[in-house]
Amino acid sequence: MEARDVDGKLKQLYNEYREAVSSGDLDRAVDSGVRVLEELLEVARSWVVARITHPLVREAALDVLAHYERALSFVKGAREAVNGLPPIYSAGVKEEALEVLMSSVNGLFNFVVGALLVVADVLAGVNSVA
Repeated sequence: MEARDVDGKLKQLYNEYREAVSSGDLDRAVDSGVRVLEELLEVARSWVVARITHPLVREAALDVLAHYERALSFVKGAREAVNGLPPIYSAGVKEEALEVLMSSVNGLFNFVVGALLVVADVLAGVNSVA
């Protein structure tokens, strides 16, 4: 996948997520947030981790991703657990899941952008030497 495709897809998903959060529709916000977090994890794996050559640095990056994967699992589990429950019982769980998503999306987005800047700088240096 090209960088422009990734950028366009992330922008679209993030805008849908932001609109869902702003509307107060917890179900839509959680579903959108899950899609954003899944896409960010995929970008982190294929664009960041795949380009890390040092084993210790790769392991550190994978540890960071594992944190966000656990958060994603929590949110998916919470979403499944409250599926079909009356809103009075499920609203609190959905709000907590959304808080986890909001924190995770922001944190992973910052990690990915920072890592991509470093990768781009390293690749630019390699290309200028060649």
